[in-house]
Amino acid sequence: MTVTWSGPVLFAPGNWLICQWFGNTGELMQEMFPEETLEPERAKTALSRSE
Repeated sequence: MTVTWSGPVLFAPGNWLICQWFGNTGELMQEMFPEETLEPERAKTALSRSE
C-alpha cells in the first residue's frame, strides 16, 4: 500500500490519507482513510538470538 496524499481534501472536512495498492487480481485499488481513525504502528518486539 502506498500513501499518495496526506492532508485536507476539498470535499470532506479534516485530514485524510489517500492510499493505492494492487488487489489480489492485479486491479489498482484506492481508498481514503480519515486521519482521526488511524493508529500508529506498534513497535515490533526484537527477537532474541539462540546461542
